[in-house]
Amino acid sequence: MSVRKFVGELERVDSSPAERDEGPPVLAAFLVATSMDATDYVARFRAMLSAAIHTANQADFDSETISEVLIPDWFAEVTRGPIAVGRDDAASSGSQLYVSRRGEEPWELQDWLFCFDPQLRGWAWWDVTQLSKDVVLLWVDSSGEPAFPCEEFRWLAYVCGAKNVDGPLVRRLSEWRQSRQDPAT
Repeated sequence: MSVRKFVGELERVDSSPAERDEGPPVLAAFLVATSMDATDYVARFRAMLSAAIHTANQADFDSETISEVLIPDWFAEVTRGPIAVGRDDAASSGSQLYVSRRGEEPWELQDWLFCFDPQLRGWAWWDVTQLSKDVVLLWVDSSGEPAFPCEEFRWLAYVCGAKNVDGPLVRRLSEWRQSRQDPAT
């Protein structure tokens, strides 16, 4: 993925782009059923994604380790090896659901952080829209690719409190705009 796709990404994590903003013609969306109120899920997801991107922006990806100082304890606890349990119930449940649904081991925090290397990452954050009180769409720019490396993104979605994550689903930019016009009530 071109590094220029990441221009403005942190701003979009902190605040949704305006409907009239230029964007890629095609986005990838992940349909997420949450284990909590969608507003709380979105705040938690955005905060964690922001920490990860800030960490990546400061990281030396040629080094052996990446600083974990910005990563919240609740996330780090369940991203430490084969036991995916921590003090945060939503994170513990989400990590266990990821393991059972994906047939994968829990992520190691350093492995997860290295996936944010802009030279390797197959997606750039675009936005989140709420479909109901416990369902959201997470939107990313995958350069129009229907299949791209995104397990680190899926892990993030689950550990932030997802009960289920479907996708990626290829969608037009106009569908994102429509979802912004018809927010959940």
